[in-house]
Amino acid sequence: MTDVLISLNRGSRRTFHWRQREVASCIIKHPLYIAEMLTPTGLADDCQVDHKNHGGPDKALLVIPAANYARFGVHKHWGFLGENLTFPDRLDEKCVHLGDRFQLGDVLLEVTQPRSPCWKLDELAKTQAGKHHFLQTYAGSGHVGFYVRVLRTGLLCAGLSIEHQPAEQPAPSIHALFLAKHGGGKTAEQRSIIEQALAHPALSTAWREELGQLLKR
Repeated sequence: MTDVLISLNRGSRRTFHWRQREVASCIIKHPLYIAEMLTPTGLADDCQVDHKNHGGPDKALLVIPAANYARFGVHKHWGFLGENLTFPDRLDEKCVHLGDRFQLGDVLLEVTQPRSPCWKLDELAKTQAGKHHFLQTYAGSGHVGFYVRVLRTGLLCAGLSIEHQPAEQPAPSIHALFLAKHGGGKTAEQRSIIEQALAHPALSTAWREELGQLLKR
């Protein structure tokens, strides 16, 4: 079976009335029907407002499997959950591991960390999809999506074949790694998963610092 990129999505700046104030965000992405150039820090014309938590070399693109839309009952357009790349169902968080690579045409990507969902996603789901307590359900599932860095740039477009290249070094799945961190690294199993992630060179700088601090507590 050949996996293909379901949708390539790009965001633009919008203002939302959340928590009794005006909040600028580019969280909602919309499908692109033309090819887009990928740079080392993301799609050439994609928008980021919160540069501290989004974008940059370690989080150049957010990937979410299409199955998550049905899983969480969010029947909107691709990109609504904030992803740049909508992947096929079977390339989900339990199948994808830290350090895995994906080749799409000339582009080569490397998995760096799970998504860290924030309150803006919760507000978006509540105000535009009628989903209350969404963040709790989303995070608790471990099906949060994941970030990739760009190892080789090029043009991206929907329909490109995806070649999944599993990590050569042992690494936790995105699902296991997120739940280990979400659980606070309190159990021996969680700590073992975190230690394995810290030993992997693909781990993002942000998560390396956070996981390191978690083990010191």
